[in-house]
Amino acid sequence: MEHMSKTKSMKDILPGITIAVLFLVILLLVVFGATSYQHGAVYQKSNDELRVACSYITTSVKNSNGGRVAPTEFNGYPGILIEDGDTGFAHKIFLKDGALMEEYNLTGANVSPENAAKIGETSVFEINYLSDEILEVKTDIGTSYVHIGE
Repeated sequence: MEHMSKTKSMKDILPGITIAVLFLVILLLVVFGATSYQHGAVYQKSNDELRVACSYITTSVKNSNGGRVAPTEFNGYPGILIEDGDTGFAHKIFLKDGALMEEYNLTGANVSPENAAKIGETSVFEINYLSDEILEVKTDIGTSYVHIGE
């Protein structure tokens, strides 16, 4: 009789153990899925921000209103000078400590990185002329080509 009660109690416990194991498996799958989604979302956001920064640079170059566009260095930081036609002002975009920065001031004035606005993050920012009218802009995300001619 005692043996039957032990067998019956195991039969009573088995469904509870099965439900607990299934609950833990489902919980682990949800946590794994959420973590994977979070990593993907962070990567996508970073990628989107860099693409926006690249688009912003190419749009700025195209909107130079016939002004000079020149790869240059600002206080030792690689960048690009985009003169604004005949106004005497220029849009200056440069890389400082992994961040693309921008400043709009007089063409001959030095940049003030502490006053510049951050437009994106990248560890690579190279600008080269491929011809008189084609500018190549390299960043972490890849390379963009901008036609400067009118």
